[in-house]
Amino acid sequence: MATPFDRAARRYIEEWVPRFVPYHLDLVRELALTQGQRVLVARCGPGAEVLAVARAVGDRGSVRATDPSDELIGICDEQVKKAGFPAVTCERADAEDIGEGNWNAIVCAFGLWTLTDRTSVLRRWAQALAPHGKVGVLTFGPPDDDDPFELLARALRELEPEAEAKPPRIEASRESFAKTFEDGGLALVRHTVLRHTVSFPTAEDFTAAIREGRTWRNIWAELGPERMGRVTARFYDQVGGPTAPLVFEPAATLAIAALPGAEVELAVRPSVVAPRLSSMPPPPNEPTPRPARTEPWDDEKPKG
Repeated sequence: MATPFDRAARRYIEEWVPRFVPYHLDLVRELALTQGQRVLVARCGPGAEVLAVARAVGDRGSVRATDPSDELIGICDEQVKKAGFPAVTCERADAEDIGEGNWNAIVCAFGLWTLTDRTSVLRRWAQALAPHGKVGVLTFGPPDDDDPFELLARALRELEPEAEAKPPRIEASRESFAKTFEDGGLALVRHTVLRHTVSFPTAEDFTAAIREGRTWRNIWAELGPERMGRVTARFYDQVGGPTAPLVFEPAATLAIAALPGAEVELAVRPSVVAPRLSSMPPPPNEPTPRPARTEPWDDEKPKG
C-alpha cells in the first residue's frame, strides 16, 4: 500500500538524502558493527544507512532492510543492487516485522517519530535482539530557535494555526530516551547530539525542497499557493530574503540501547554493560544499584 511519502520519494532523495548521509554514517560507526553480523534496518527509506551497514558487515554479514512504502523500498533495492551488496534483502514491511530475529543490531534512522505505538515496536525489537545486540536510532532535535525548519514552522503557526505541522522528531533529551527505551524493555547506553553543516543556495531553494520532499507537501496542497505564499514570505523576512543563502547545522540525536545487563561494544568504548531497568529487581545477593550516572562521553558532539 502506498504511503504519503511515495509521491515525494524521488525528490526527497535528491534534496535531503545527501544532506543527511553524514548523520547516517555517524550512527553506523557508533554502533561498532563488525564483519559477519546480522542487522535489521527498519524504516530504511531510500536506503542511505542500508549501504553504510552493508559495508560494515561485509559479504559474510546479513542485512534485512524494511519500509512500508513500496516506492521507497524499491529505490532502496535499486541502490543496493547498484552498489553490489548481495547480503542485503529489501522487503516492504512495517517496523514491527522483526523477521527471523537474533539480530546483532537493529537500526532506525529518522523513522522512530513516524511510529504511533513506539513502545510496542521497541518491545518487538528487544525480543529480536541477539544477547549482545544493540538498537540504534536517530531523531531530529533538539530544535534550535534559529533553525530554518523552526522558523518556517513558527511562521505557519502564526499565520495558519489550524494547519500546524507535526515536527518530524520525538522528545530527544537523555531522560526522555531512557524512558522510551525502558518502556520497550531496553536500557540506554549511548546518547549524543550530532551536528553537520547543511546548506542551500537560497531560502527559496530550501522552501522548494521542504514542499516537495518532506511532510510539508500535504500542508502546501491543503493551503494552496496564496496562503502558503504568505507563510513563506514571513519566513523570508526572518532569514534575509528569498535569495539569501542558508547555512545551518541541524541537530540530530543519536541513541543506542541494549538488553538490560548485556555487555555491548560501542565505537566510544569497547565494553559497556547496559544498566538494569528501574522496574527490574536486583539479582539475588546483590544490592539495589544506584541510578546510572551520565557518562562523560554522553555529550553534545559537534560535527563539521
